[in-house]
Amino acid sequence: MADLLKKESSLGETLGGEKGIMAFYASITIFVLVIAAYGGLLLLNGAQKRAREQIIEQVKVKEESIEPGLINQIFTLDKRLKNIQLLLGAHVFSSNIFRLLENNTHPQVRFLNFNLNTEIQKIDMVGETSSYSILASQIAILERDPQIERVEFGGLSLGGNNLLGFKLNLQFKPSLIQLRP
Repeated sequence: MADLLKKESSLGETLGGEKGIMAFYASITIFVLVIAAYGGLLLLNGAQKRAREQIIEQVKVKEESIEPGLINQIFTLDKRLKNIQLLLGAHVFSSNIFRLLENNTHPQVRFLNFNLNTEIQKIDMVGETSSYSILASQIAILERDPQIERVEFGGLSLGGNNLLGFKLNLQFKPSLIQLRP
């Protein structure tokens, strides 16, 4: 029996006593946990690969169900929409100018000539009216419009039928000739 006690004490001394045994069990527990975590990661990785393969297969099935002609039509339509958008962005909307003049022309004023220069945002017009006060009223109406930056008039003349002839130059904002909803 003495031999057995000697062996037990030599084993305890070799491992460092109770602390050594506890460290041994703790390291075995950590080793088992690491192995289990690695196994769990392998299982998860396999499941993710299978799910990815299933999704790829579903996409292939859906791609095959789409007709190639429809895909080409979608790309053609997209190109056309982009071209139309570019065209509209650079297009001059002169109808906005006509709308402005229609809304801001005095009922007793008539314009006889119209010249539009979109590069410098300028309108040159020749008109006639029955009196100086109506001409002054027309100029005041145009000056109040927020789209018109400057109004110049000149070239006063008395024409046939006792009508007062004049020239108007309007400087307008660039936003006037752009697309407005």
